[in-house]
Amino acid sequence: MKRNLLLLFGIMLLAACKTPQDVAYLQDIQPGITIQTQVDGTIRFQPGDKLSIIVHSRDPQLMNLFNISNVNSANGSNHRYYSVDSNGQIDFPVLGLLSIKGMSREEVARTIKYQIIAGNLCNDPVVIVEFANMTYSVLGEVKRPGEVQIDKDQITILEALSKAGDLDIQGMRKIKVLRQEGGNQTPYEMDLTNVKSVYSSPAYYIRQHDVVMVEPNEMRKRQTTATGSSSYTPGFWMSIASFVASMVILITK
Repeated sequence: MKRNLLLLFGIMLLAACKTPQDVAYLQDIQPGITIQTQVDGTIRFQPGDKLSIIVHSRDPQLMNLFNISNVNSANGSNHRYYSVDSNGQIDFPVLGLLSIKGMSREEVARTIKYQIIAGNLCNDPVVIVEFANMTYSVLGEVKRPGEVQIDKDQITILEALSKAGDLDIQGMRKIKVLRQEGGNQTPYEMDLTNVKSVYSSPAYYIRQHDVVMVEPNEMRKRQTTATGSSSYTPGFWMSIASFVASMVILITK
């Protein structure tokens, strides 16, 4: 009996001191091994997106011809925003309707530059295209949940979580990415502790309007009740240890 109680006591102490195994990212990654990602994770324009287009030229009159200017009364800065309509088009000065659905920033800039030169409208245009008010969201157990501005052409899921301040220790390492595709919203799941799950996921590269959801782990869920997390506290295990020790003393006397 004494031996069994001591064994039980030892097991309980080991359980109390056990190091969580599902916390570190990409636990099975091997040094020196190349990991293949998706071929193209470039953000491409879709209906409803906004973009800023500025055309530069040595001739100020020509430059003004292609640039629309909306003054933001809040800070006085000039913005040139275009909205992609339901047909995937924008209405650009002089050139008219341009279909840009599925194009990257670079492709839009190259298309506009080509049409300006081909139409003998300007021989030295420099076209700059930027994302405008395009975001993705990170919700749940991260340090800074909310919308994040898209500021470059490719954003991985790891970068997206970093922008949100990284996961809290209470966050599940199995996350979901909700993506609007056509008229449907598709959920993608990935296990951040597993290399293949992360790098082979269609959601490895973030797109505009994606919603990244980080659910709380069991310990965090238990904290929503008054006594739910008591079994995870040091005081709980000390009480159990004290009880077992007292039982051992009583039995062996």
